[in-house]
Amino acid sequence: MIDTAKLQRLLLAVAILALATLACSGSTSPQAAPTNTPYPTYTPYPTHTPVPEPTNTPRPTDTPISTDTLTPTPAREKAQVIKVVDGDTISVGIGGVAYSLRYIGIDCPESGGWMAAEATQANRDLVDGKTVYLEKDVSETDRYDRLLRYVFLADGTLVNAELVRLGYARSVAYPPGTKYQGLFEEMEQEARDAGRGIWGPTPTPRPPTPTPRPPTAVPTSAPAVVPTSPPPAAVCDCSGNLYNCSDFSTHAQAQACYDYCVSQGRGDIHRLDGDNDSVACESLP
Repeated sequence: MIDTAKLQRLLLAVAILALATLACSGSTSPQAAPTNTPYPTYTPYPTHTPVPEPTNTPRPTDTPISTDTLTPTPAREKAQVIKVVDGDTISVGIGGVAYSLRYIGIDCPESGGWMAAEATQANRDLVDGKTVYLEKDVSETDRYDRLLRYVFLADGTLVNAELVRLGYARSVAYPPGTKYQGLFEEMEQEARDAGRGIWGPTPTPRPPTPTPRPPTAVPTSAPAVVPTSPPPAAVCDCSGNLYNCSDFSTHAQAQACYDYCVSQGRGDIHRLDGDNDSVACESLP
């Protein structure tokens, strides 16, 4: 009879031996051998191609900017000079119509006065019979319906300023037309410094030479009496531009000085007749 206890011990020993064998051989499944994956081929970076730096082309310095695009030339009207009236007044034809024209901003000696003939001739030399170009300021005409204009020659000469520069006109502002007055004042100073025209030495006025009269037969019983006209009394100094209207208390005093200087051949030497109507200092009482 088999001993049951021994059999159980034998089976237990066999089981323990089997478990030990299994532990030695490993409990996990064998792993597959890794495959050799080749490294990716080397792709070199693109080579650097230097970009040339832009060259700075210098701007031309010898080509001036056209001022015509910056300062527009004012519109000027074409006219033909028909007649020269005096130093600062002319007659022009525009579109077949004749107009009397007064230069803006200047004043020439009045007809019959000192240097008046020279001023008229200078104006004639500049514009007589020529085509001129007229520029308006603010006012269209003066109180005598004369056009008020700056007058330019074809070569760009401003006749108003040229007459002042030559010493045949003064710079006189008549607001509101004063666009070129600064230029006229510069030209007047230049003429003064150079002693040109009206700014030169003034002649000494000479008394009029009496006209000899034939002897008059008079009765022997009465003395011979020849009436004479006394010369005008000297009421002011006409040797130069010495007075303004503010130097006189009344219009009558200013008018007397004006009339006296005209009678001496000096014209309106003191510029007391601003509007050229032969009436001096009209604003005085």
